[in-house]
Amino acid sequence: MIIKSDQIKNWLCAIIGLTFLSACTTTSTDGSQLNFSEAPPDSRETTLSQAISAEQNSQYDKAIVLYANALNLQPSDEDSPTTGMTNTTVFYKIGLLEVKQGNTELARKAFGEVLKNEPTHALAQTQLGVIYLAQKNKQDALVLLTKAIATDQQRLTNRIKSTQAYVKLDEQSPLQAYMGLAIIHDLKGDHKKALALFNLILPMTPQDPLIFTNIGYSHYLSGNFVEAEINFKKAIDIDIQFSRAWVDLGLVYVRKGMYTRALQTLKQVMPTEHAYNDIGYFLILEGRYREAEYFLQRAIDLSPSYFVKANINLENLKLHLNNHIDLASSDE
Repeated sequence: MIIKSDQIKNWLCAIIGLTFLSACTTTSTDGSQLNFSEAPPDSRETTLSQAISAEQNSQYDKAIVLYANALNLQPSDEDSPTTGMTNTTVFYKIGLLEVKQGNTELARKAFGEVLKNEPTHALAQTQLGVIYLAQKNKQDALVLLTKAIATDQQRLTNRIKSTQAYVKLDEQSPLQAYMGLAIIHDLKGDHKKALALFNLILPMTPQDPLIFTNIGYSHYLSGNFVEAEINFKKAIDIDIQFSRAWVDLGLVYVRKGMYTRALQTLKQVMPTEHAYNDIGYFLILEGRYREAEYFLQRAIDLSPSYFVKANINLENLKLHLNNHIDLASSDE
């Protein structure tokens, strides 16, 4: 991700305090210049109200500028409690908006500021943990998500006494933390722990196709294709356009050798030549090279002029097969 120099300047202004906020500008997504001085800071309350209004109207660049401006303003006695946010809350708001804008590093800085002021802030731990997980930094993600869940579970056990490993979640629980930790368990091969966390989340999001897809994929990784298929179909029943569930369901059929059904399944969310290529690629991963060759060649036949992926996969496969044959000959 490319971080714009004017965005970095804003963060230097807002966080490090190298210069005055009134001298900072940023460029919005529509190309227009946003200046901190466009919304004169009559008071912290006024600035926060303007920031909230901009956020509600999806003017995220403007909202970030206003929230950052509010960081340098002191609350007055007249400030109402509804918008009288602490700087910790403001930084968290900025972090969420930077996530929406796709500015991962700026979001990371904002959530880092939250944790400097409030080290047990479970929501900031969750957001930062999710960022690290997306960056394949599993170790830091594991630490933060585990802390977020521990904080949440402590809050819940203070309310409800339980002997279970996990207490039932409520609307305040950071579901992304539980989801992220479950994914880490799956990546580590501990599918039992992953499923325990996914099933903990399920009652809170019973109409979310993602939770059923994640449960299905955990079963798939553990070799339980029956449960995997059931859960992928549940996800599709909730949202027939949820492409990941269709792809994962197709993968189940490939693993079971049901290629016609796999092809029909994948064609629900991709062109036919892509479906053939994906089946070929899955078969390569399974070590079923001769079968893979057929599907990759079919992908090329259907779209010879532009379908580059299948050609690359087929060439790599042929190289592998040739090396395998040469090795077998030398062994003899």
